[in-house]
Amino acid sequence: MSGDSKIGLQVGGVVRIGTARRIGGSAPAATQAPAPVRPAAESLPVTRLAGLARDLAGQDAPVDAERVAALRSAIADGRYTVDPGTIAGAILDFHQRQDTPC
Repeated sequence: MSGDSKIGLQVGGVVRIGTARRIGGSAPAATQAPAPVRPAAESLPVTRLAGLARDLAGQDAPVDAERVAALRSAIADGRYTVDPGTIAGAILDFHQRQDTPC
C-alpha cells in the first residue's frame, strides 16, 4: 500500500487513521497571512520627525516673563497662597483623563 492515507494522526491520545484536514479555518502560523502593513502615508517619516525635533530644540521655551515676575513678587511678599484642594483636584482630573481609553 502506498500513499499517506493510512498514516495515523494522533489527536488527544487517540490515533486516527486517514488524511489530516483543517478544521474551522485554523491554519498553521506559517500559512496565515501576515499582519497588514500601514501605508507610508499614515506614518510620519523619520526625517520629518527629526526636523520637527530640531526646530523645537532651537526655539526658546514659551515663558510669560511678566507672569513669572508677578509670581516671584507675590511669593517674596507673602501674598502667594496655595490651595491644597485645588491642587488635589487638578491631580485627580489629570489621572482620570490618563486612565480613559482613547
